[in-house]
Amino acid sequence: MGMCQPGGMESCEVCGFEWEAIEAAEVPSRLRAALDGWIELLESGDPTIQVRPTPDVWSVMEYAGHVRDVLFNLRDRIVVGLAEEHPVPKPMYQDVRIANGLLVADTPADLVIELTAGTGLLAKTVAALDGERLARTLVYPWPRVADRSLLWVAAQALHEAEHHLADARSQLG
Repeated sequence: MGMCQPGGMESCEVCGFEWEAIEAAEVPSRLRAALDGWIELLESGDPTIQVRPTPDVWSVMEYAGHVRDVLFNLRDRIVVGLAEEHPVPKPMYQDVRIANGLLVADTPADLVIELTAGTGLLAKTVAALDGERLARTLVYPWPRVADRSLLWVAAQALHEAEHHLADARSQLG
């Protein structure tokens, strides 16, 4: 999803998200706006949210579970980045989670609660940190292995929440 654009600004080739353009102050409110969109989808009562449109495309529920996992995982990566010098966090193993049925028991109501908790925790974490702390770095594996600031990590969580919300909405028309 990521690609380096002329001038060095990295942006998502699908949705146009620009990580370096994100300011810390906007992360909490944009995360909450994305959460509102997720809640709307999950509480829609549409039975197709549990169905993959094609075998290789996640269902709305799987996207929501992924975003939930991202919110918690990236919040923890930020905490590790505050505690350690230039850490190399473990991957999320999202495909392993899905392949081993770890998302099967998710219900729309569970996901609303968990997305709300993850959004709140990440939003509060970002809001609590000053520029010096957000400038600390860790090694991030995507879209290529690179040193990333903790603000970039927060922006990545925002990107995942917004980008996959658009993916999920497109499935439902």
